[in-house]
Amino acid sequence: MTTTDANQITLQPTVAPTQSAALAERTSVELAHLARFDPDRLAGVDAELQALAAVLFPPDPVPAEVEDVAPPTPPVDIMNAPSLRHGVHLASYRIEDNAISGWRELAEAHTELAALEARLERRNIEGRGEFLRLKAGPFDTRRDAAALCASLRDHDIYCMPVDFSGRTLAE
Repeated sequence: MTTTDANQITLQPTVAPTQSAALAERTSVELAHLARFDPDRLAGVDAELQALAAVLFPPDPVPAEVEDVAPPTPPVDIMNAPSLRHGVHLASYRIEDNAISGWRELAEAHTELAALEARLERRNIEGRGEFLRLKAGPFDTRRDAAALCASLRDHDIYCMPVDFSGRTLAE
């Protein structure tokens, strides 16, 4: 509605001046009324409403197949940063094959380790040389890692909560 002068009011149409627009306007008013006050009557025209909705509100198109692209290699300082996840240090080895067999023995003997991922982290210990730390995890909290360590220590197994850095153990 617009006003051209103080005494004259001109009504503007609320929809386009076509038969389809007028029908859509009347239908929407009636559907809104039924949806609020008599929704059971809409059950009789559910199939028609679904078909109309499918035409008026088509689903988003399915994206085209995306070619698999390898993620970029993170910068070296990120790759060598400690993990934010937690793990447990179970043993240290100098030879990777020994670490692999050590992990197998531990995982077979202690079922709580079997579901965990094993990792190796290279560590240089001053005066002693380079070692491979065998770790297992991941754990969301240090408390969870410490709880596993307490259980393993009851069986005289070395265990220390640590970050979950390192590379996946090759089996």
